[in-house]
Amino acid sequence: MEINIERKNIEDMVKTISRISYKGVLHPALKLSRINIINNKFTISATNLSLAIIVSFNIENGLDKEYFVDTQTLERILSGMIDNDKVLFSFRDTYIELKTKKAKARIPYQNGEDVPTIPNIESGTNIEIPSNIFKKALTITLPAASTTDIKPELSSLYISFKDNTITAVSTDAFQLIEYTEEIFINKNFYFLLPAKETGDILKIIDNIDGALSVTYTDTLFSIKTKTITIITKLTQGVFPDYNTIIPKNSTGTVSFLRNDLDLALKFLMQLRSETNNICIDIKKDETILTTKNSNGGDSEYIISSSLVGEAFSGYVMATHLKTLASNIPSDSVNLSYFGAQSPFIAENSMGASFKYLMMPVIVN
Repeated sequence: MEINIERKNIEDMVKTISRISYKGVLHPALKLSRINIINNKFTISATNLSLAIIVSFNIENGLDKEYFVDTQTLERILSGMIDNDKVLFSFRDTYIELKTKKAKARIPYQNGEDVPTIPNIESGTNIEIPSNIFKKALTITLPAASTTDIKPELSSLYISFKDNTITAVSTDAFQLIEYTEEIFINKNFYFLLPAKETGDILKIIDNIDGALSVTYTDTLFSIKTKTITIITKLTQGVFPDYNTIIPKNSTGTVSFLRNDLDLALKFLMQLRSETNNICIDIKKDETILTTKNSNGGDSEYIISSSLVGEAFSGYVMATHLKTLASNIPSDSVNLSYFGAQSPFIAENSMGASFKYLMMPVIVN
């Protein structure tokens, strides 16, 4: 059996499958891709048990076959076949032969007896989500999720749909990001999306425009486009009631440009500091950012700003300020202060709602 396949249709997708199937691999069977040819459709799928990806497209072939091959070998061969836009797949008794005008390679079949079956969740609840809104919500909130699995709910993104809005929240107990945007989905539900898999999902759907078909059950979550299906497990647990830790009634709020903050951080963070802390000193019409350098002395950067309320001063982690500058979805920042032991809260001035809570650093 021979099938001519457009190289552009499969090369990038196989690279994605390779990255997924080799991530955290514990069992040799997870290094294999399943190739199905059925009902005039060519399908490649792989899973690392946490995340599964299925790539499929139509072909002109009436035979029904299933094969298993090493994912990384397939990726390397396709990456090297740059002399032609099409690749001829010839399915032999014991191997697949891939051939262009100048290149030819064989991939032996593997025993796929232990390759996990990817679950079908088409019977779950289905909604259509604009890809730009969904990608933005995930991208903005992902940096605040915990990078450890000690508390799975903290290494997840809380995604909520309520009253025609989408809200995404993440926290590692030292910082918290909440992002809310209007979306016309008249359903109320929520789920916990694992942060590790969220990063991979964003890479896969990065160039996808239009609507995403999302399906979810109590335990699984799926995104489907014309050619790609992504399936991941949902985190089981309860996300903390984060509203209880958000302080009210600030003593002062300062406004400044996001770009000014970014320039300040680029200057201060290129110098070797004794700590990861930055002192923020808020005055009437300027904000001074200061760090202590390991070679002695201080470094500072002055930002023009506007203050409403009392002047204030405190320490925050430099990485938190960098997260703020990189993720706030507006050109200006409103930073509020609530006291020496309370968090700083940064918000945007217009557009979708963005709130970033940063715990203060206590310096003796």
